[in-house]
Amino acid sequence: MKASLVLGLGALALPSASATPVGLRDASQSKSFMGTNLYFLPGMSDEDQDTYINDIANYGAKVVRVWVNPQSGGSCEKGTKIAVSVPKLEDKLGQYNDQALDAVDKVVNKLAQKGIKSIISPHDGNAFLNDYRKDIYSETWNKQTFYTSQDAFDAYDRRIDHILNYTGKASGKQWKTWSDAILAFDLQNEPMSADNSVCNKDGDKAGWICGRAKHMRETLGADNKIRIASGGVGGDISHGCTFAKAATGCAALDLIAVHRYAGSQESQPNQWSNGAKSWTGQSGGKLVFVEEWGVDTSKTKPETELVAQAGDLNKAGLPNLYWQILPRKNGGCSYNPASDSGDTYGIFAESDVDIASVMKGASSATAAQDWSSFGG
Repeated sequence: MKASLVLGLGALALPSASATPVGLRDASQSKSFMGTNLYFLPGMSDEDQDTYINDIANYGAKVVRVWVNPQSGGSCEKGTKIAVSVPKLEDKLGQYNDQALDAVDKVVNKLAQKGIKSIISPHDGNAFLNDYRKDIYSETWNKQTFYTSQDAFDAYDRRIDHILNYTGKASGKQWKTWSDAILAFDLQNEPMSADNSVCNKDGDKAGWICGRAKHMRETLGADNKIRIASGGVGGDISHGCTFAKAATGCAALDLIAVHRYAGSQESQPNQWSNGAKSWTGQSGGKLVFVEEWGVDTSKTKPETELVAQAGDLNKAGLPNLYWQILPRKNGGCSYNPASDSGDTYGIFAESDVDIASVMKGASSATAAQDWSSFGG
């Protein structure tokens, strides 16, 4: 996101990377699923992590998306006290601080023990906005040259290799072999979101999208069950890059991730079910899921709006991850999502919103595409 910042999935029998692209199918053999994003989960205390993971497991979450990003210990994040300082993976190009990956590994391991799979974003494309998220990549290249320069490609591929080949401190698992816990790696969170012209005007002429996907697949191995997701190319779908040919036409890329923040269900009836028909038709046979979406708590009541929009997603059979189901309020940090100028989408666990009904509803909903081999 630019503005801020099934049990069955636990044992998948995924098709090989060379499998025929997946299209629409008889739903009786394929179910949808729902989960959430929580980019600061690795920075939470052990107790808070356990409480949160138990909460979302009880709700019926199947997938959680986490990021390789720093956390500032002692700070407040969306109503949660950050207990653990997590460093940047790279302060200098090619010099890796695995404490960053250790923190992610810890929560991926905990999630796996609850039958919840993870999607891991290895880097945040919004670093190129040069705000508080800036890092060694945005200091070395700008929002165009990172996606067009071979030296940037090489540096980022080395980062990818390091992440995929990392062996977890908590799990003892090499990530690239840990398909029981990891559903997919994103190419990046929202690649090209800082300058959409790279993807919607130039069409990724330099080949960043497919080049990185191919490199990931080479590192993972052709028959690896772990999938490669687009990460929301260009950010929000309104920017015109989500279904760029560079993504849909790349054989190495498995999943098209939609990021969409839109109006209320009342103002746009059937917005998700109508969108699904178009999106699956544009995907080049790839599986489509909504990796980020949210209801605007400053303009709608989440008690009714979440149920309405999630119901439409489930009717459409679109697997989805909410932005964000927040840890329950514990009194340590004051926060009201409706008053957050950059991110009004958060919904607290253990609030008045019936999160369990929509998550469990997703698991019983017919999927628009064949997710059966993913345990969906």
